[in-house]
Amino acid sequence: MKTCHSLLAAVFLVALVASRQDWQDCKTDTSYSFKEVKDSVHRVTTSRMYTGWDEKTFNRSGDLVSVAILQTLNDSEMTSPETLEFVLWILREAFACPNRCVSVVGDRQPRVALLLLEHLHKKTRGKMQSSIDETTKFMLDQARAAESANSQ
Repeated sequence: MKTCHSLLAAVFLVALVASRQDWQDCKTDTSYSFKEVKDSVHRVTTSRMYTGWDEKTFNRSGDLVSVAILQTLNDSEMTSPETLEFVLWILREAFACPNRCVSVVGDRQPRVALLLLEHLHKKTRGKMQSSIDETTKFMLDQARAAESANSQ
């Protein structure tokens, strides 16, 4: 129980620190502002639809997507079966091509994303946990592949 609270506190601390940074105005030619990432997360999780622009935003954002999810959705929203399906899709898109697509090197590794998935795993049951496990495995595989590509 104490570990769960510590993990949750760490995830929310990261989200809080991230919100203090002025990402709204930070944008390079190949990255997206934090506001755009949050807007895409909100649009996809509320409308249950996505566009190619949303997909591109997630592909180029990497771990930043996890912070956007934490700031956009509360626990009950994230763990509802319908929304969780889209949250997991968003996370998979964010790590679909970390080495080629994510321009911010620090966002190529799923640090916050793994904490978020661990928290979601503890809050869900059955098939939802299996989907979370599959997403975790996918992200770890992608991160390892990106790491080995960087070391060559």
